[in-house]
Amino acid sequence: MEASDLRLSEQSGASNTEIRARACPNCYLCGSKGEPLYEDLTDRLFGAPGKWSLSRCPNRGCGLAWLNPMPLESDIARAYANYFTHEDFTPPRRPVNLGLVRRTWRWMKTAYLAEEFGCGEIAPGMRRKLACLAVKMLPPFREQLEAPYRYLPRQKKGRVLDVGCGNGEMLQVAQRMGWDAEGVEVDPQAVAAAKKRGLRVHQGSLAEQNFADDSFDLILMNHVIEHVHDPLGLLRECYRVLRPGCLLVVWTPNLDSWGHRQFGPSWRGLEPPRHLYLFNRKNLVDLAQRAGFIEPRVTSTVRPTVGIFLESPRIRSSGRGDPNRAPNFAELTRAYSAAFAEAALRLFDPFAGDELLLEARK
Repeated sequence: MEASDLRLSEQSGASNTEIRARACPNCYLCGSKGEPLYEDLTDRLFGAPGKWSLSRCPNRGCGLAWLNPMPLESDIARAYANYFTHEDFTPPRRPVNLGLVRRTWRWMKTAYLAEEFGCGEIAPGMRRKLACLAVKMLPPFREQLEAPYRYLPRQKKGRVLDVGCGNGEMLQVAQRMGWDAEGVEVDPQAVAAAKKRGLRVHQGSLAEQNFADDSFDLILMNHVIEHVHDPLGLLRECYRVLRPGCLLVVWTPNLDSWGHRQFGPSWRGLEPPRHLYLFNRKNLVDLAQRAGFIEPRVTSTVRPTVGIFLESPRIRSSGRGDPNRAPNFAELTRAYSAAFAEAALRLFDPFAGDELLLEARK
């Protein structure tokens, strides 16, 4: 191994906590020499070791950003030692107690899912329709609720694969909707948690599963592609195992978002050293087309914006976020206000949302 492939360790080897890295001066997609974006970043969320820098492609038709140096694939698991699998971009589960407001919102969510997707126990009626209309007028809430229900219509059953399924939350939804659901996950603890729920989950990468060609009617990939060393290879494998005419759905942080413009190096979506690549609309479309998908469509969402605007100010002010700390009322107010502002901004800038959503067919 060359000296340029080492970080935080000597050539004799790394400890169990150090993360070695290799230089990545050129763009993964177009080969252009990268320009510095941010330097000396640390893991402000889960305490992985090291200081990290981001480069960005100067090619206007690309704009990909990546870690440079980039963690070695053999060492990247050390960046996840304290990681809460798939807790990204979600507010803490126990915010301030809003009593009646929270109970009302829970009922509205149930009514919306029953009205729009045919799941839930609330009977049809005017109250359900009014609740559904109210949720539709609240984009940050609606977009959080709809994933992945909107891709799992009850009238069309099939075989769905969740790549990077974590503890199986999306798989459980798919199973409840009547789909034949399977997941793939590299984290053994997450796999164990999913199996306790009675879900069918395979440990390892997608390529390691050796699924047959044309195996699945739908593939979901929720905040996974930014974590992998070879995103094009991953999408090509998705293309191979997807049936002709069927859909791939990918969610990933949006480098060109309003949130990133607000917080710069403190933006929650950067998450070094786990986020190896960060995408915008152009390079995500390019990636999907190179993998063989036809007419890929990319939009932006405000699904993660509350979480982004809870953690990014903490990172900016103290140098560290705290996903476990429940927000106070003022923090929640600012975060939800930002989410509604970002949703409104999309009327003028469709890609202002903090998350990209790719929909692509084989």
